[in-house]
Amino acid sequence: MPAEDPKAVIRLWIAAWNAQDLDAAEELLAPEFVRHDANLPDVVGQQAERQHIADNLTAFPDLHFEIEQLIAEGDLIAARYLVQGTHRGEFFGIAGTGRPVTIQAVESYRLAGGKLAEQWVVMDALGLLQQLGAVPGPG
Repeated sequence: MPAEDPKAVIRLWIAAWNAQDLDAAEELLAPEFVRHDANLPDVVGQQAERQHIADNLTAFPDLHFEIEQLIAEGDLIAARYLVQGTHRGEFFGIAGTGRPVTIQAVESYRLAGGKLAEQWVVMDALGLLQQLGAVPGPG
């Protein structure tokens, strides 16, 4: 584990998501992992996060994160992403639409022992729901 390079941990995390490698993603999580999301209840623990990832990949089987910015200071990391995928499966009660989506997300992380201990997620949930047709768009 590249604990001496926090940015490398996040690059591995995103690579695991993009490769749909749940084992690799789980390996990067500290046992006490907590995912805080502005739009959802906290996800607590390695297994809960693994299920969260699996659910997202079921809804968006081609989900892809592109790192646009990555900043680290000590054990804290901030990242800005472009996220794209095609809505193929159920997502929070919305049946697959076949629609492509593109959103921006900003996430920050805290590492402990070279693993992800906490994650804070802020994403364009309104834009996502508009692209899925669940809420009306502007105009």
